Amino acid sequence: MLVREDMTWDEVRLEEKGGVFHVHIYKKRKDLECSLVIKNETTRVYRLKDTVTDEIYDLVDFAEMDRMFEENGIIFRNRRGLHKEVRRYIDFSIT
Repeated sequence: MLVREDMTWDEVRLEEKGGVFHVHIYKKRKDLECSLVIKNETTRVYRLKDTVTDEIYDLVDFAEMDRMFEENGIIFRNRRGLHKEVRRYIDFSIT
């Protein structure tokens, strides 16, 4: 999933060719060309920078994140708490 700074997200397909990441956003039928800022292979979190607009995106493997939340007993009662925990997970993974 591609997560933006305002915590909206879209399902994407990611391809890497020669150090350049090509991101296809399914719902918007839009393609992005990005460069890698930082990544964490263990948690599968990537921070990418759009080469055209300089916008920063975080790519997160939600299955891996969900597994970590379940193993640690993190339960959400409302969507607001979920957004905060997702942002905390991303920031912790890439720092």
